[in-house]
Amino acid sequence: MKLILGKIIQTKQRRQTILKYIWSNELKFFTDFNFIQKNKQTNRLTLAGIYPLWLNIATNEQTKYIVEKIETLFLFDGSLVTIISKQSTQQWDYPNGWAPLQYIAYRSLIQISDYKNLARIIRQRWMSLNERVFKETGKMMEKYDVVNINKPADGGEYKTQDGFEWTNGVYLQMLYDQQLELEFNLFFFFISMKYYRIKISYRQYISTKKRNVN
Repeated sequence: MKLILGKIIQTKQRRQTILKYIWSNELKFFTDFNFIQKNKQTNRLTLAGIYPLWLNIATNEQTKYIVEKIETLFLFDGSLVTIISKQSTQQWDYPNGWAPLQYIAYRSLIQISDYKNLARIIRQRWMSLNERVFKETGKMMEKYDVVNINKPADGGEYKTQDGFEWTNGVYLQMLYDQQLELEFNLFFFFISMKYYRIKISYRQYISTKKRNVN
């Protein structure tokens, strides 16, 4: 019991520390903490700022601000860019999108009822881009250009790799989730149809019975 209480206290303290040091009241987003210039946050918005949502650390108000920026600044035709700044040529940065962060963003939002539709949009755009490139090249890629979906991803210290296990894994998990949702919806559709037929049959039975009585 003492160990459990200690873990709970430790978890609360860790959450408070995260909210204190990486939430930017100015940007209304979670940002990196600058360890070189102490007590200072970076001023860059990156998709990594969604991790506190995934871990259920963010407050409802913070979540609202984050989702607003995800939808208006990060989301493009091919899904989510990693960073919105266009001044970098690093391989993780604009206009590129990467499977792990797509999945973290998608999983963060799908667990919140108000943002499930946005999560599905992210999932569908990312899967569609994966499928489109695969049809053209026969390959799954390490990263994708999510802004210019007709162009191959570029930038960084080496050429874009193909194959790629985390892209494969994220795609398969999203596909599984999509199929599960479809099966779930079909199940409830058939249940509701069965209920509707029973209801109609019951009404017909009552109506017939009343006529026979009269």
